[in-house]
Amino acid sequence: MRRSNEYWERRAQQRMADYHRQNDEVVRHVVTAYDRGQQNVLESIERIFGTYLKNSGMTPEEAQRLLSEPISRREWERIRDQYRKASDPDIRRRLLAILNSRAYAARITRRMAMQADMLIQSKLIADAEIRLSTQGYIDTINEAYYRTLFDIQQGVGYAFDFATIPRRTVEAIVRRPWSGEHFSSRIWDNTDVLARTLTQVITGGIMSGASIEKMRKQLEERFNVAKHAANRLIRTETTYFANMAEMEAYEEAEIERYRFVATLDLRTSQICRQHDNKVYLVKDARPGVNMPPLHPYCRSTTIAVIDVGEEANLQRRARDPVTGKTYLVPASMSYQEWYEKFVKVG
Repeated sequence: MRRSNEYWERRAQQRMADYHRQNDEVVRHVVTAYDRGQQNVLESIERIFGTYLKNSGMTPEEAQRLLSEPISRREWERIRDQYRKASDPDIRRRLLAILNSRAYAARITRRMAMQADMLIQSKLIADAEIRLSTQGYIDTINEAYYRTLFDIQQGVGYAFDFATIPRRTVEAIVRRPWSGEHFSSRIWDNTDVLARTLTQVITGGIMSGASIEKMRKQLEERFNVAKHAANRLIRTETTYFANMAEMEAYEEAEIERYRFVATLDLRTSQICRQHDNKVYLVKDARPGVNMPPLHPYCRSTTIAVIDVGEEANLQRRARDPVTGKTYLVPASMSYQEWYEKFVKVG
């Protein structure tokens, strides 16, 4: 018995929820990177400013003298060489270019050392966030592509031939700056903001004579804001990459149209409600316009719209050229059984 459109909508929504659940692990690891960065920042402050911070209530003049004092070349080299911890060669190059600039060519004060250290710590976080999220997005693309084809095959009832998604296609999707700026650039921008706000908290705290405990709480607040931005980015990009993989699956199955499917609950945005159940051409799919995500934290997805001609074509593709028999996909078949039979052996 052919299942209803509502069934496939629920299934598509469940797929999207699964992709986000799988990337919960990515979010956890990214948060750990921020927590590690926060600890490094606190240790750096105590190293650079030493016992001075234990004596809160310095006058502005005393604080200014403290910030203007030079640090040893050895300590500066220790701070500077932390850039080597970044695994991304592009991040290492960009950090080294900043640290080798004329601003750091001569006398290094405590203020300059602290600014450089905040920048380095923020970029080490960016390095981890880019690496972890990139792998999560690659996994999402691969799974979404095959799960979409599985749903199409279960929907029509037979296992038509299809190509595995090429690695170069996955890489091209990951590289595409769909919202005007690549996710790695957004991470760089977000950690730039983090470095600036950390510097402001520390400088302001020293100038106002704040205790180290007060600064610690303010730094924690800034890190929590940065974690929220990272989580929002990962959630939004997960929706984008899953939907892009669905478009690749539709093109592979020669399906020309898709239906926009919003998760209708109290959290659903007005714009997603307006697009819900509307049908669009696959070739005209544009993320942020008629393909999810339409906004940050978007959870919307799509399902294939298959007409009679397309279904007949898929049935022809499912027939064994020698026996003429059709490979069936029973409704009881699980995704893992389907994957083992039709993807792994392919």
